[in-house]
Amino acid sequence: MSCGIYVWEQGAEELWQLPYYRTYWHLPFPQGQQLTELSLSNGLSYRCLEPLTCYHVAYEDGDSLSLDLTFDALHPPHEHGVRDGLGHFDQLGRLTGEIVLYGERIPVDCIEMRDRTWGPRRESRQKTMLAYDYGARSETSGFHCSTLFDAERQQYRLLTGFVLREHGLRHVTEAVRDVVRDPGGRPERIEVRGRDEDGAEFEVCGEIVSRWGMPSTPWFNWVSTVRWSLPDGSEGYGEDQETWSPERFRALRRA
Repeated sequence: MSCGIYVWEQGAEELWQLPYYRTYWHLPFPQGQQLTELSLSNGLSYRCLEPLTCYHVAYEDGDSLSLDLTFDALHPPHEHGVRDGLGHFDQLGRLTGEIVLYGERIPVDCIEMRDRTWGPRRESRQKTMLAYDYGARSETSGFHCSTLFDAERQQYRLLTGFVLREHGLRHVTEAVRDVVRDPGGRPERIEVRGRDEDGAEFEVCGEIVSRWGMPSTPWFNWVSTVRWSLPDGSEGYGEDQETWSPERFRALRRA
């Protein structure tokens, strides 16, 4: 299996600049362990405390980095096409605990996303251009939208998403994503506009706070922390993740 642990901060955008990272591309999968309580040889472990609801994540790498974090879901997983070994779900939750980075203790109390995908990895295709956006302030104020770039319409169109409102989670039925970039093609500002299952319109605007360029296989990703203006007008934090086939991003740079 592969496993990556990354810590990024404002002003550190390239892999070598990150305060901490470790990647394992050929990590032996441990025999005889259950997926509900897994310990890896690189120091990462997690336990399912309550299925689809509560998880504990820990990591230890000597004096460099340790993690002790608990995820408590804000809502049931939002599914998209889960069937026969394919599909995806997204779930916002409150993340609490502590990070210790080179002796500096950093308390954690925020809202974060847990997501899961089943499907093939298409290593040779050079057509991917996806975006993954989310942000939240509480269990009644937040959103998520996954979008795919439509070359014919020249805009990002909805794959799946939801809005957290006072009366619960509402499915997004239509949405578009716009992005403002700097001269190098890096995202600077994000806007997502759409409508939920009740016909209520929403709009979120996000300013990039920090970002880094994540190499992966078979993709390249801009991973950004974002300060969002949420659908109810309040402020919250989350992420913008842009996933590119390398050739598509090179074409953007050339243009």
